[in-house]
Amino acid sequence: MPFKYASLEDRIIANSVLSEEFAWNGSRCWDWIGAVKVNRSGMKYGRIARRIKRGPRKGKVKTDAAHRVALKAFTGRYLGAKMVVKHLCNNSLCVNPAHLQGGTQRANVRQCVRDGRHKPGVANQHGAFGK
Repeated sequence: MPFKYASLEDRIIANSVLSEEFAWNGSRCWDWIGAVKVNRSGMKYGRIARRIKRGPRKGKVKTDAAHRVALKAFTGRYLGAKMVVKHLCNNSLCVNPAHLQGGTQRANVRQCVRDGRHKPGVANQHGAFGK
């Protein structure tokens, strides 16, 4: 059976649309329209299923974050297990590789606070430790 897309890059582009709402640094976001997962704080992140090509799990399906796959597919950048992908455009559904950057969780949180996207935790919402 032939593959539906010639490459992983083509698949990512086919499953995204140019955003009418979000842009960063003069270019519009590519909003993911495929499968979505909502995290504990209500943020939506794209998900993409891929078949493993080699190793002991060859042939099994693995689901990954679409923005991580996009960064690796378009730039070739390897992301370690402890690395995160920062959305420079502050749009969690964006898969535009020009808007994504690898980094540490610490740098990601600092960017979040600097850009005003930080949501206080449960302990901070109702005073000290939910009292």
